[in-house]
Amino acid sequence: MKNSLKQMARTPIKTALFFLLNVSAALLMTLGVCIWQKSSSMMDKYEDQFITIGTVRQRPESFEQVRIWDAEEKSYSIFKRAQYASYDTVEDLDIPDVTYLAGPEQRAYYASYTPQYLKLWKSLNPNAIDMNVLIVEFTPEEDCIPEESVKIRITKVISGDSRLEGTSLWFCDHDDPEPEMLYQDKTYAAYLSIYSYLHGERAEEARKESPMLAYTLEYTPVDLSSRLYRPDGSVIEDPFRDGPEIFEVTDGFYETDAGKRLLNIAKTKLYGEDIQPVTATNETCLLMPFYNGDTYLTEGRDISGEEYRDGAKVCLAPRTFMENNGLSLGDQIQVQLLYTDARWTAGYWFELEGGFSDVPLLDAEGNPLEVFETSAYTVVGIYDATVGDTDLSFCSGADELIVPMQSIKARSEKNLTAYGPMTDATTSFRIPNGTVDEFLAAWEKYGTKALEFTFYDRGYTQLKAGIDNMKNFSLILLAAGVILTGLLLVFYSYLFVTKQMKRTAVERSLGMTRRQCRWSILSGFILIVLIGSMAGAAGGMHLSRSVSVKNAAPNYYDSAYSVGKAVDINEVVIEDVPLKDGIWIAVCSSLLITAAGTVIALTRMNRSLKREPMQILVE
Repeated sequence: MKNSLKQMARTPIKTALFFLLNVSAALLMTLGVCIWQKSSSMMDKYEDQFITIGTVRQRPESFEQVRIWDAEEKSYSIFKRAQYASYDTVEDLDIPDVTYLAGPEQRAYYASYTPQYLKLWKSLNPNAIDMNVLIVEFTPEEDCIPEESVKIRITKVISGDSRLEGTSLWFCDHDDPEPEMLYQDKTYAAYLSIYSYLHGERAEEARKESPMLAYTLEYTPVDLSSRLYRPDGSVIEDPFRDGPEIFEVTDGFYETDAGKRLLNIAKTKLYGEDIQPVTATNETCLLMPFYNGDTYLTEGRDISGEEYRDGAKVCLAPRTFMENNGLSLGDQIQVQLLYTDARWTAGYWFELEGGFSDVPLLDAEGNPLEVFETSAYTVVGIYDATVGDTDLSFCSGADELIVPMQSIKARSEKNLTAYGPMTDATTSFRIPNGTVDEFLAAWEKYGTKALEFTFYDRGYTQLKAGIDNMKNFSLILLAAGVILTGLLLVFYSYLFVTKQMKRTAVERSLGMTRRQCRWSILSGFILIVLIGSMAGAAGGMHLSRSVSVKNAAPNYYDSAYSVGKAVDINEVVIEDVPLKDGIWIAVCSSLLITAAGTVIALTRMNRSLKREPMQILVE
């Protein structure tokens, strides 16, 4: 080895350059392998935290112009209403080449009538009475045509705040272009809803005496129709739809169809504050409030996949509901389904600040709806909810229970109070991560243009693209290291081995064996390769620890979407995965380079040893 090192020291520049290039090659190889290993480990670690869901919206085929009379403007207001020749269903999403991990589903929410429980609205407003809707008997304070705001006196409150009896309210038949005359000496009955600000000559005169009347709202009559749908989405005919809204009270009035309807509506009006929404789904993450992290588990567990499949009688319940009713995890909640809403979400009608749906709960014959399914659900998880979206359709509802879709036998067939197309808030599905492009390609081939999709993957696509870029970069480093190592070993083995054939011939002529000749020539070369590769490998391992894979996608994934907890939306949860087996990678890289150098140099040396020494010296 001493002779070999002396020989290489005679060309110090070549030897130093060989050492430095050897260090660089080993560094590139090791750095490439380490970055690849870190990228793969990070993707494996965070793969399960990503969920890819898609939402579906049916495009309207056309828009119909709807004219509604505006008594204040004395003209018709024009509104656009979306028109659908037919409604697509989730069966239309069943196409070849697509794998669904959950769904697709079009969700309905069900109204559970359970007066035994305290609901959020009552807990927040224990003494409040809903004055937005009234069912009353009244007389006008003067003969008038209610084409503007007029004063009426409440003679009897059938449903609403009884304290209003004997008081005066403002009233207008706002949507009727030709309202009928009302007489002061007659009594009328109507289903009234609060509507718009006061308008007309009488209101202007009254404002002069009381300016605060500018902020007062008038009441307007509502028709007595049931507003029910069939399971196919068609509306059930009702003779009271678009019919009379103001009725004169005479002897026997409450024996008539109109009178009976008013009494039945008054009865069902009492249901509103005792309704608890129940949403059925096939997986919790398909609900946008849960997916977005606006709604999150605080106690217990999520409904399991097996429970969803089997339709187990288990549920998730909101913390406020549980506290208001003294319930705990594992307790049972009674559910009595009264009606089904297959168009809106629970959050749309039952606001988290307190509120409830005001739907007339009558069938087509005018009779009160009856409970169609009764169950007891065991609470396995308790959740909390915040208002995280300005669109209430994407928020959780007050007192909302989450149950497996298979646990409700009737599905969307009983007491349908609303029906409509698939929307982003009600229709969703889950697909494997990274398959959005494959889904869209399959839909382009087999689907229709009536549906459009929005995908949410919590930044998986961008983060994976960033990590894939890091992997590609690591492959470039590895390839550069391998190529540089190969060229370096071939070239310098030629300089330090092949070009030393005469020296080998002299040593053999002086009596050295082939083994001694190999050691004399190769030992220094292999030592430099070993030391250089070890230094480079150690440098590559150390440098890889300072390379942050998460910087490949710094803004793509945040903890606001972490399953089961609420956190600051700006708190980044992606953390670099520590380098595993870095020492072994460095050792293997240096040994591999040394072995390759040894094989190449030994091959060249053996070629020289096969020739006769005298022949080499003569040449």
